Amino acid sequence: MKKILLFALILLFYFSTPIAHAHRLWLNIDNEQAKVGQSVRIEIGWGHKFPKDEVIKANFLHQVYALDSKDEKVPLKRISSTGFEFVPGEEGTYIILADIHPGFLSKTTDGYKLRSKKGLENVISCFRYDMRAKAIICAGEKAKMTDRATGDILEIVSLTDTRGLKEGDVFRVKVLYDGKPLPFINVNATYEGFSDLPNAFALNTKTDERGLADIKIPRNGRWMANVMYEVPYINIRECDKYRYNASFTFKVK
Repeated sequence: MKKILLFALILLFYFSTPIAHAHRLWLNIDNEQAKVGQSVRIEIGWGHKFPKDEVIKANFLHQVYALDSKDEKVPLKRISSTGFEFVPGEEGTYIILADIHPGFLSKTTDGYKLRSKKGLENVISCFRYDMRAKAIICAGEKAKMTDRATGDILEIVSLTDTRGLKEGDVFRVKVLYDGKPLPFINVNATYEGFSDLPNAFALNTKTDERGLADIKIPRNGRWMANVMYEVPYINIRECDKYRYNASFTFKVK
């Protein structure tokens, strides 16, 4: 009986540790209000603790790029395993986007497997993950920091010019799923230094019927807004659900 109880406690501890929680992808940008021709450093954030946690595996990351005002892709220069450099060639707003290769994660009694339920035994649950990250760089003093939808399956669109944000202001966003407003979905937000605990968020709110959410900013610093949305998987024998995750990072001065 004691052995059974000990085994149950071990399983409970194992499956309640951070590995059981979804990782998140985000972008850390050293200068969101750069001059034309000025180098901007972009670092890939990955894990459970914002703004810096784990180092993303090279084969996980799919692409990182900039979109100019004409929606044309601008490549970034890779300067390290997780670092990229962007140099704005002209005045305007650039949207920085990143995503990972989608894949499966199955939870079994023997641990987690990066595959679907097919061919696995003792499967507890499975989801197919899709993670996106977004941030904005405004180049030039006359450029307006404006955001727009880029076509990601799940996306946070900023409706606030973050250059003027200060402590006590409201940061308004619109959440889109498959190009349409996503109502009544949780929007989490946190800032650098809030907590060293995994998956800790300073604030939580919900979108309204129009997909809009307001985030009250209690302090300045580096911020991340995050949304996770799940829908049933098309083939229950292969997996249980799709899990989409989107982040938007910004600074409040």
